[in-house]
Amino acid sequence: LRRNAREIGSANGPAANYRSSNRSHGSDSKLRPQYPFLCGIFTIHTKWYYYFVVALIEAQAYYLIFLAFRYTSFTFVYVTNALAIPSAMLFTKLFMKRRYLWTHLIGGVICITGIVVYTVSDMSLEDGFEHVASSDHIKGDIFAIFGAILLGLDDVLSEIILSDFGGVNEMLFMKGMFGALISVVQLGILERDSFSALFSKEGSSCTLTWRMALFTTHVCTRSLDVAGEMKFLFISEAALLNLLLLTSDLYAAIFDVLTIGLKLTPIFYLAFFLIVSGLIVYESGPSPA
Repeated sequence: LRRNAREIGSANGPAANYRSSNRSHGSDSKLRPQYPFLCGIFTIHTKWYYYFVVALIEAQAYYLIFLAFRYTSFTFVYVTNALAIPSAMLFTKLFMKRRYLWTHLIGGVICITGIVVYTVSDMSLEDGFEHVASSDHIKGDIFAIFGAILLGLDDVLSEIILSDFGGVNEMLFMKGMFGALISVVQLGILERDSFSALFSKEGSSCTLTWRMALFTTHVCTRSLDVAGEMKFLFISEAALLNLLLLTSDLYAAIFDVLTIGLKLTPIFYLAFFLIVSGLIVYESGPSPA
């Protein structure tokens, strides 16, 4: 995997001469290398297995994160998701040779502090320490940590392919196709019982119709999320994307206010202030180069 990533990000790679022109001429295929795909039915602009690698990484990242919910607390998973930020910075440094300034590092720390403050504010004493005593919770913690690290790696590799090779539409098609195939195979091997239970009419307080509605909504919103992230990575960078994604929990809290009448505490406003402040500090300096 590391060898493939270095090959993608190497300055001597097949698309090195097109790096500066891709962002401004992303639709001009003459500026990019071309490779036949599916017996020449389609033409893509990088090797197909690069897309397979990023699809595999993203599929395993989200599988580990969702699997972690079975074994450890929601709060721990939400906090460890912030590890995608230093993960993205580290892999960007390794593969893209970018330099981060103190403003970027301080801004990242402030943003992470904000989400930690918001999440820990809802933790009971039991939630905060139960994962230490149980082997199952320790396993869930490991899943959550590795899932967050893989998310950062996936964003960096996707940014490299988007900016240097295929572009947004090609990325969405190839990554979506391989991601669906990987997920179906993995589902059939590891989660057959859970998948069967999803369509079962017994053993659940949730009706089958409502379950299908929730499942369909999740698939649609997740598709829109991925499309938005790929477009963002095409014009920006992975670390900033993960910083912005920290606000998702805050938006979820606002949604709860509108739907179930949740009352926000002063901690919420403090966390929101810290995250916004961190983003401002991060963006106050020049972009990583």
